[in-house]
Amino acid sequence: MNRGPPNPRMFKFQPNPKVKNRFQDEADLRSLRSFKTDFSNYLASDTNFLNVAEIMTSYAYGESNNANEKEIQCDLLTENGGIEIDPTRLSYRERIRWHLQQFCYKTSSHGIPMLGQAPNSLYRAVWVFLLLICAIQFINQAVAVIQKYQKMDKITDIQLKFDTAPFPAITLCNLNPYKDSVIRSHDSISKILGVFKSVMKKAGDSSAEATDDGVEYDMDGITIQARRRRKRGAGEKGTFEPANSACECDEEDGSNECEEKSTEKPSSDNDMCICAFDRQTNDAWPCHRREQWTNTTCQTCDEHYLCSKKAKKGTKRSEIKKEPCICESKGLFCIKHEHAALVLNLWEYFGDTEEFSDISTEEREALGFGNMTDEVAIVTKAKENIIFAMSALSEEQRILMSQAKHNLIHKCSFNGKPCDIDKDFELVADPTFGNCFVFNHDREIFKSSVRAGPQYGLRVMLFVNASDYLPTSEAVGIRLTIHDKDDFPFPDTFGYSAPTGYISSFGMRMKKMSRLPAPYGDCVEDGTTSNYIYKGYAYSTEGCYRTCFQELIIDRCGCSDPRFPSIGGVQPCQVFNKNHRECLEKHTHQIGEIHGSFKCRCQQPCNQTIYTTSYSEAIWPSQALNISLGHCEKEAEECNEEYKENAAMLEVFYEALNFEVLAESEAYGIVKMMADFGGHLGLWSGVSVMTCCEFVCLVLELLYMAVTHHITQERIRRRENAANDF
Repeated sequence: MNRGPPNPRMFKFQPNPKVKNRFQDEADLRSLRSFKTDFSNYLASDTNFLNVAEIMTSYAYGESNNANEKEIQCDLLTENGGIEIDPTRLSYRERIRWHLQQFCYKTSSHGIPMLGQAPNSLYRAVWVFLLLICAIQFINQAVAVIQKYQKMDKITDIQLKFDTAPFPAITLCNLNPYKDSVIRSHDSISKILGVFKSVMKKAGDSSAEATDDGVEYDMDGITIQARRRRKRGAGEKGTFEPANSACECDEEDGSNECEEKSTEKPSSDNDMCICAFDRQTNDAWPCHRREQWTNTTCQTCDEHYLCSKKAKKGTKRSEIKKEPCICESKGLFCIKHEHAALVLNLWEYFGDTEEFSDISTEEREALGFGNMTDEVAIVTKAKENIIFAMSALSEEQRILMSQAKHNLIHKCSFNGKPCDIDKDFELVADPTFGNCFVFNHDREIFKSSVRAGPQYGLRVMLFVNASDYLPTSEAVGIRLTIHDKDDFPFPDTFGYSAPTGYISSFGMRMKKMSRLPAPYGDCVEDGTTSNYIYKGYAYSTEGCYRTCFQELIIDRCGCSDPRFPSIGGVQPCQVFNKNHRECLEKHTHQIGEIHGSFKCRCQQPCNQTIYTTSYSEAIWPSQALNISLGHCEKEAEECNEEYKENAAMLEVFYEALNFEVLAESEAYGIVKMMADFGGHLGLWSGVSVMTCCEFVCLVLELLYMAVTHHITQERIRRRENAANDF
C-alpha cells in the first residue's frame, strides 16, 4: 500500500541548533546514499529515506513524544537498542518502582548501585548482607559519637601573659570597729559592755583554784613574795603583766611607790598608776605612776616575764634576746610587754557588776552569754552583740562613731607618687569593722604598677589609736582586703590582719578565670542575680551564700541578720529581742549542718579575677627613721615608741608583671562531632553531605508523586460522580 508524504501536522518538530547543519556537507550526503541497510521492515516502501534523515537531523524530539494526550506516542530508540521510558505513562506503583530503581543506579552512596545492577538474587543477597553489616557498625559508632558529645566535657587552658596587669582595689579597716570614747554613750552598748565585763569576771572565777603557799620570785637579788590569793586562770601561771589601777601614792618617803586600789575606778589620770600584776595570785606590786614607766627593750627575760635591761655578767651571747618590755624609772624592775598590746584595767578585772543592774533578765538571756566560761567565746559573742546593737542606728550615726578617714590614713604613695587621700579612698561602712576605706575604687580610672616590687605599689601609713579601743577588740592593727574593683571586699572573710609596729608587705599575683556556662558548666553569666543583696557589685559566691542565708532568716524569723544587707526594707533583728536572737542562732546552726534540710545553691561566676598573696613583715619604724604623724611633739625616740603602739606601715605590690589566664573551652564541640560523624559515614557507607541531599530529594519526589496521585484520583472520582448524577 502506497502512502503519501508524511503529514507535517502529525510531527511538530522543533529545530535543534546543535545539529541543524550536521549534514550540510556533500561528503556526509554521499555517505548516507551509500548506506545499504534494509529499512523495509520499518518504513513504507515509498518513503524518501534521505528526506527523513535530513528532517531528523535538523529537528529535536517531536512535540508528541512524552505527551499522553497526543494521538501518536513515540519511544526513542537508544543506541544500544533499549527504550527510554517515559515515567508519566506508567502506573503509580510502577512509577514508584521506576524512581527507586533509577535512584539505585545514580546515587553516589557506595554499595546501593550494586543492588540495582545485581545479575541474580545471590549476588543481590550478598550485597544486602554487606550493607546491613556496614549500617550496624555505623549506628554503633554514631551512638558512641553522640554519647561523647552529650558528656559536654571541657578542658582548661592555662596561659602566662606578660602584660600590664590592672592594680586591684585595696580595702583598709581598723581592727577596732568603733571608738570606745564615743560608743559608750549609747545605752545598748553600755549595757552590753557591762554584761560582758561581768561574764568575763565570772569566767575567771570559775577557773580559780586555791593556792596553799605564797609564790616567791627572785630578780637581781630582790625577793618578791606574792600574797596568798585565789588563782584566776585567764593568764599564764606565774607571770607578770602591766595593769592600770587606781592608786594612792605617798611621795614624801621618796620611794615613789604607790598602794594599789584594784577594785576602785580612778577618778582621773592623776589617780592612776601601773602595777606589776600576777593573775595567778591576783597580786599587784610594785605600783608606780604611769609617767614613771617607760617602754624599752630588755636583753633577758625569765619564765615569769621578769626582765633585765642588761644581761648579767657571764651570760652567753646566744642567750641574749632583745624583748620588748616596760621598766620603772630606776630600771630595777622590768616586765615583758608587747608595746602594742592593751594594758589590763584592774577596776574592770575586779569590777562590781551591780553597776549594770538596770538590765533585765530577758535582755541578759537575749545576749546569749548563758553559762559561758571560755573567754574567747565570750569575746566573740560580745562582738556579735555590738553589731546587733549598732544596726539599730542609722548609717550616718555609725560612721560618726567609727574612725574618720584622715584619722586612720596619714601617709600614702602609689607608683612612687603621693596619693590624694580625699579622692583615692572611698568610705565603705562594714558591720564588723566599722569605717573601711577602699583605694582604687573608681571603675572608670585604670591604675597599674609601672614595675614589680614594693616601691611601685601602694605604700600607706595608718594610725589606729589603740588607746581608744573597745574591750572586745582582741588585737591591735589593720585589716586589709585585696579584691577586684567590681567585687564587694568582704574584709571579715577574705581579709588579712597586719599588726602595728611592723611594716607588712603583701606581694600579689593575679589570676583571671573564664568558665563555660551551661551545658558545659554551671556558672553565672551576667555577673549578678536578681536577688543579690550587694547592689552595685558583681556577683560572687560569698555574696550568694549571704543572700541565701538572709532570705532564710527573713522567711523564718521575720527580721534580717544585721551582719548582712537587708532585703525589701525588712528591719534587722533586735539585740535584746530574745525570740529574734534564738531564731537567728537556731537557723544559723541548721544551715551549717551537713544533713540539714536547707541548702544554698550558689554557682561560680563565669568571669572571675583572683589575687593570691604572700606576706612578710619587718619591725617598723627603725630607730633612725623620723616621721611625723602630725601630733607627736615628743622626742624622736618617744615618737617611734608611739608609732610602734599605734601605727602600721603597709605595702601592696605585684611580685611580677605577668598574670595567669585560666580559660575553659569545650573539649568536644559540635564541629568535632560532625567531623567524626561524617568520617564514620564515609568509612562505612561512602555517604557525604551531597549523598544525604540525594536521599532528601528522593523522599521529596516520592512525597510529591504520592500527593499528586491522590489529588488526581480524587479528581477522577469527582468527575465520575458528576457524570453519574447526570
